[in-house]
Amino acid sequence: MVRKNFGAIPDEVLSFALEELRKISSGEIIFVAQDGVLMQVEIIFRRRLSDWSTKFSPLSEELLKNLSEQIRKEFSRLLYGRLVVKIQKGRVTQIERTIQQRFTGLDGEGI
Repeated sequence: MVRKNFGAIPDEVLSFALEELRKISSGEIIFVAQDGVLMQVEIIFRRRLSDWSTKFSPLSEELLKNLSEQIRKEFSRLLYGRLVVKIQKGRVTQIERTIQQRFTGLDGEGI
């Protein structure tokens, strides 16, 4: 049976995350998957002293649209794990997908 939410990020959640991304000069937005379902979103703000007075250009709508598509694509490939969007100096610098494997039947269930 395929779940309705499997591999998907609800529109309102992604919109919220992208809006928060616009406020971050340095930090991360983390999407956590369990059983292929988005379980939580973590937003980490960092304020580097070297960037304290620097003004960053707002992200363009085209960039946000492309980023949104990339986030959806990468998250859809997660069963268990995290998708991390890293931001430095007001720019998205990388997306990391960390996959976790679940093993059962080995001295207990799961990891």
